[in-house]
Amino acid sequence: MRCQSRRSAACPSCAAQYRGDWQRLARSGMYDADGRPVEGYRYFFITLSAPSFGAVHRVPKPWDKVRRRCACGAAHSPEDVELRGLPVNIDAYDYNGQVRWHGGLSRLWSSSVDAMRRQEPSLEYFVVREVQARMALHAHAIVRVPAGSPSSAASLGAAARRAEAAHPATGEMMAWGQKGVQDREITARRRHEVDLPVNMSTAATRVISYVSKALNYSLKDITPGQDVAGSDPSPDRLAFVERLRAAARLHVRCKDCPDEGPVNCIRAAHRNLGYGGHTVTMSRPTENRTGWSFSQLTRKQIREERMAWAAANYPVADDDTNGEDQAWWARFANDLRAERARDAWEAKEHAQAAP
Repeated sequence: MRCQSRRSAACPSCAAQYRGDWQRLARSGMYDADGRPVEGYRYFFITLSAPSFGAVHRVPKPWDKVRRRCACGAAHSPEDVELRGLPVNIDAYDYNGQVRWHGGLSRLWSSSVDAMRRQEPSLEYFVVREVQARMALHAHAIVRVPAGSPSSAASLGAAARRAEAAHPATGEMMAWGQKGVQDREITARRRHEVDLPVNMSTAATRVISYVSKALNYSLKDITPGQDVAGSDPSPDRLAFVERLRAAARLHVRCKDCPDEGPVNCIRAAHRNLGYGGHTVTMSRPTENRTGWSFSQLTRKQIREERMAWAAANYPVADDDTNGEDQAWWARFANDLRAERARDAWEAKEHAQAAP
């Protein structure tokens, strides 16, 4: 029995299966049902980031050539990695604002899709949300347009960043940040596809590489430092995350919160720093659009295929041993549900006790 976790720190096996499912879905937006690349399309990589909620430490990556002075006044080196993304003033940071922005992220992305489709009605997308070092989500999107479209990565990215959306609970207008722009067209590295298999193209290969990188982001734990075995987050990092979790549990309402407030609300947003949506999504088919997948493949269909394969290759036997196995799995499932309920209760109590 699988736990269905996408987090590699919680379950490497289920996380690998999650990544494999979505990679197959991503490929279905470039290949037909027979595995042949679908020609006549262009692909763009667009990154949309959160606005600022307070100054954070700017720590360069080891490969960064330009190293700018941080808002704290220091010129950090890559060795100061534990400071990356932490607030310069931990007491003045807008925790409620960041959690509230996460609550409007799904609507904001939908608004961005509408804005891009006003420019190119046939646009389809595959998008992954990643948590940054400052614990704010941003979106890595791969968009597909017809080859003859006049749109560019810059024009689509600009349209997406201009979009706004009202928060579902408060009505406050949510907008994207204007920094961290990474809009580019994904093109083949070589013009002539010599010595390549007939069912592969260099452009499709590069799109897949971008998808794989984005999917790796989706496996990360919500708390940096806990997604690698043996890691040890700094006390400042843990304190920062705990304040965000307290804001999500105690102070910021979602659209389904009861009258008494978010403390007793069971929605996932209060456990996920305000965001209650999916980590990975793709455009679905409509009457006028094909959707991302050319073969109309869905994750539900992948699960059903996997269950059918398991039933065909591991048939259930009608003997006493199988009955004992079924009873053991039932007890295991009950224990797992009880453990998750206990973890949720402890998280809630911990949030209530947080300063």
